[in-house]
Amino acid sequence: MHAPPERLLIAVHTRKELDAALDKAVDFLKPAAVAEQVGISVTRLAPGRYEARLDSNVPPGVTLEKWGNEPR
Repeated sequence: MHAPPERLLIAVHTRKELDAALDKAVDFLKPAAVAEQVGISVTRLAPGRYEARLDSNVPPGVTLEKWGNEPR
């Protein structure tokens, strides 16, 4: 059995793709976040590039959106 990744990189070409891609990434990370009792942070790295990761600085059950290094 393989452990799920602690972070996912998401790349989209259009705004229309963005919400579905981010929802899918967060849904994929949720079981690991629950098991590890951490939250999930989603960070915009550049236009069309995002990172979703398990984050022990985010309370369990919470998904925090960030723009670069600043919380949004």
